[in-house]
Amino acid sequence: MWQWSGRVASWTAAVALGPLGLIAGEPRPPAPPAGMVYVPGGEVKLETFNRWREGLLGQWYVTEEVVSIEAFFVDETEVTNARFKEFMDSTGYRPRLDDNFLRHWKGDTFPRGQADYPVVWVDLEDARAYAGWAGRQIPTEWQWQVAAQGTDGRLFPWGDDYDVPRANVQSSGPRPVGSYPEGRSPYGCLDMVGNVWEWTDSKEDDGRHWFSYLRGGSWFQPVRSAWYTEGGLLTNNQRLKLWWLSPGLNRSETIGFRCVRKVEK
Repeated sequence: MWQWSGRVASWTAAVALGPLGLIAGEPRPPAPPAGMVYVPGGEVKLETFNRWREGLLGQWYVTEEVVSIEAFFVDETEVTNARFKEFMDSTGYRPRLDDNFLRHWKGDTFPRGQADYPVVWVDLEDARAYAGWAGRQIPTEWQWQVAAQGTDGRLFPWGDDYDVPRANVQSSGPRPVGSYPEGRSPYGCLDMVGNVWEWTDSKEDDGRHWFSYLRGGSWFQPVRSAWYTEGGLLTNNQRLKLWWLSPGLNRSETIGFRCVRKVEK
C-alpha cells in the first residue's frame, strides 16, 4: 500500500526519460491545430506503476518500457459535452449497445450550463468514433504519459509536489475543462490528473479478461472503504486496468477522454 511521505510519494522511483527532442531535421515545432498542443518525438524510457487490489491489500508492480515516440499533437483539454454534441449532430451516431450512453444528458443534449464539462458516460468505442470523426485518435498509454510528464520524470504534470489545488480531486463532480491552469503539463495539457479518468487506446486480453488502461485519476476519491479503486490525485506513471464487462458497465460518470493527432511529415 503506498503512502505519501511529505509532499512526494514514498514509493517514487527515478523515472529516466530519454532525450525526447525534435525530430531530426525539423527546424521548429509545427503549429498545432486549434485546441491542441505539440509533443516532440524521440526515444523515451518510461517506468509505470501498475495497481493490484486483492481484498483489502493494495499491491504494486513496476514495468519499464523503452519506446520510440513520433511527434504528435494532443488535445489541450478533455473532450467536452459541447464538442461531443457537435459530433452527434453531425453524424447521428448511436452505439450498437447504448446502455448508460450519455446517461447524464437530457434527451439529445447535455445539462444546462455544462457545455464545457468533460463528456462522460462514454466507452472506448464511443471515444474512438468521436476521434475518427474529428480526424484524430485516442492516445496510446505512452503518448498520454509523455504528454503529462514531459522529459524530467516528474510525478505530476506541474512537478513533484503533492498539490491538490492544482487539480480537481476530492470534490462532488467534474469541473469545466481548463479550470486549473496551474496544473498544466510541460507541453501545455490541462486536467491530465483529476477531473475524469481518461481512456487510452488499449484493449488487451490476459487470457481471462478483456481490459483497457485508464490514466489520470478523477474527481472522485473514496475515503471510507479500501474495497474501492483509488481515484483522486494520481501520479503520471500510474495506470488502472479496467476489465471490460459490458458497454453499460464500461461507461461511467468518472471516465472521459482526449484525442491525439499525427504530425504530417
